[in-house]
Amino acid sequence: MKKFILLLLLFTAHLYSSPVIVNDVTQINPIPVSRVETPKSIEEIQNLVKEHSGMISIGGGRFSMGGQIATENALFIDTREFDQILDFDEKQKKIRVQSGVTWRKIQEFIDPYNLSIKIKQTYSNFTVGGSLSVNGHGRYMGQGPLILSVDSIKIVLSDGRLVSASPKENPEIFYASIGGYGGIGVIVEAVLQLTDNSKVSRSVKKLPISEYKKFFFENVRTNPKAVFHNGDIYPPAYENVNAITWIETDEAVTVQDRLVPVKEEYWMENIMYFWLTELPYGKEFREYVYDPNFTTGKRVVWRNFEASYDVKELEPPTRKISTYVLQEYFVPVDKFDEFYPKMKEVLQKHDVNVMNISIRHSYKDPGSLLAWARSEVFSFVIYYKQRTYPSARNEVGVWTRELIDAVVSVGGAYYLPYQPHANQVQFEAAYPDSNKFFELKRKLDPNYKFRNKLWDKYYFSDIKDQKIRLELDSNKTYRRNEDQTFLTVPEWFIVFSSDEYAKFQKHSPPSDFPYWGSIGQFWKIYGNVIQKTWEYETNWGYHLMICVIGVSYSGELALKSIYENTIGALTEWIDSRKEINEDRKVEAYIQWVAQDYTDFVRLRPWYEYPFYSKFSEFIGIEDGNSAGRIRRWERKIFFSMELLAKAGYGWLIGLGTGAVYEPENFHILAWADENGLGKIISIPRYEPFTKEVPVLVEKGISFKEIAGNKKIVMTVVSPEDQNWEDQKILSSWSVLTEPGKKRTALILPVDQLHLMILYCKQNGILIDHIFDY
Repeated sequence: MKKFILLLLLFTAHLYSSPVIVNDVTQINPIPVSRVETPKSIEEIQNLVKEHSGMISIGGGRFSMGGQIATENALFIDTREFDQILDFDEKQKKIRVQSGVTWRKIQEFIDPYNLSIKIKQTYSNFTVGGSLSVNGHGRYMGQGPLILSVDSIKIVLSDGRLVSASPKENPEIFYASIGGYGGIGVIVEAVLQLTDNSKVSRSVKKLPISEYKKFFFENVRTNPKAVFHNGDIYPPAYENVNAITWIETDEAVTVQDRLVPVKEEYWMENIMYFWLTELPYGKEFREYVYDPNFTTGKRVVWRNFEASYDVKELEPPTRKISTYVLQEYFVPVDKFDEFYPKMKEVLQKHDVNVMNISIRHSYKDPGSLLAWARSEVFSFVIYYKQRTYPSARNEVGVWTRELIDAVVSVGGAYYLPYQPHANQVQFEAAYPDSNKFFELKRKLDPNYKFRNKLWDKYYFSDIKDQKIRLELDSNKTYRRNEDQTFLTVPEWFIVFSSDEYAKFQKHSPPSDFPYWGSIGQFWKIYGNVIQKTWEYETNWGYHLMICVIGVSYSGELALKSIYENTIGALTEWIDSRKEINEDRKVEAYIQWVAQDYTDFVRLRPWYEYPFYSKFSEFIGIEDGNSAGRIRRWERKIFFSMELLAKAGYGWLIGLGTGAVYEPENFHILAWADENGLGKIISIPRYEPFTKEVPVLVEKGISFKEIAGNKKIVMTVVSPEDQNWEDQKILSSWSVLTEPGKKRTALILPVDQLHLMILYCKQNGILIDHIFDY
């Protein structure tokens, strides 16, 4: 009974100690937080902020798509129950609300007064606080960023103080908090401007995108009755636009509902999106069949109706295999024709599964520090589908950074509520006032309480670290693919095997070497590497190279095994094989070349080894009297053929593989930490990397990242009974020529590399190789 109670207590403790996972709508950013709190009053929020000394994150509807709502182990403040309407002035057309209220709830409250929200996103599920934090926008003509419709806010700062802010009162807090992604504090209240609800009539025109800008300025921007507008660009050709404008009218409505009715399911819309993204000619069907027949008829609705859509209509049946995601790029209006072709080129080059690109228009932001509209802009809202596995996310990062380069090149910006693929240089180029924001954050949040994945990446409490980040991101040769630390393990296994073979020959006959066991180990290790690199974009060229050298290695060892265990074993028996000594010069030279070759390939590609010159030296060697004639001549013929074959094969391989080995780049950069101070250091690559890194660690240096990477592989040789954490093991295998020893390839966080090196030194474990990139 006591044991049962103890187990029950332990299980209960485990449940309560397990982290709570928060995720966003894409379901690809699960973040474990320490606990979730759902306050219902300002006082509760103030107490939470004041009493919690650690990290704090803030989330509402959770529609940001790149971790902007949380960071690991933070206290997570969920505002969705903090959702009251506090004050309403029908005459002044203003409303004061708590930040957790949704736009839909406000719409339901103000619609009976025939009032409407002045600026919001197309969909109404978002919370006001979340929309303010991202400084959202919609399809409204004559408007722009949400901040244009905000009279004032109240915000809880990192010390628990409640502060009012507006363009006139604490303006620096006002302009930093709206569009500040929870970095300054918890927005708890907002006073919003409202406008009249009106009837709007739909006008639709399809036209080539080359004519869109002229059409917009002549027919939409100058129309004082235009309320909503967006232009939908049709993929995959990206040549035509469906321009949809909603114009104020006195006509009778064709839809009697004043708000879009709330539904539990949108199965028809879900099927449509699946067709668009997964079936042949789905996108063409939309452009040439569906839209001409279902979106061009006469339609008159209330403004509130057109502004109250539900994001559920975009929700797929499941997000386990693939998910729908947004990106957005803001382009100065005079740069429309310059940016558009660049965007088209990137999307087509990478075959991005785009469902729609919506063109919006916004006027200049009045002064928010992270303004995405630094002038009058067009925005390109890209709605696309991607797979959820890690390598697919990495592929998205590649074309996203290309799009960011394109928009920055025309003086524009990208939107921050989405996956944070941009590097520091791109971030600061798109948001040139970000340093003013960071300065204020350091002042108002000196202990860096308010965090999320966005600020984890781009904000540095120490400005020196920010400068290091910028310098590294500006260096085009700094970042190397992280999968290379894994992919080079099979290559180095061949080096380890060669070293074992060379040492083995000193005391044992070649026929006893475990050739087949070594072949099996190679392919098992390569299989583990394939499994561990699944999250990266597949480097087909490198995998092909590994397969080529793997087949060559396996073939060589198989032939050696057959030969050495037949003819070789026979000459050993005739000769009564003895230990290698100075008198047995032929076999001594063979063993020496084996070791010399091993030492060479630790530094250079194997095909550069001078096999032919070794052959020339070898044929002139004569044995002493203790060596048997048959064995001597058999060894001479066998090894001469091996050297000549490798000389020819190496010459052929060397013609086409120089790019793979990149012999011109012999140094790698690392972000190091020495006595609490960050610095950039250069480390020699390949074998010298293994020798240099432990020396640096001995001097008290640790690493934040190496070549832009957070993971690194290291092999160690230890006793068979040495235990390692399973999650750290890439592969482990016995040293076949040294019973009782094993070699283990460990996957380590770069910032823990120094700890493992010190552990190995203290426990007499041999560091075999540290795999750079």
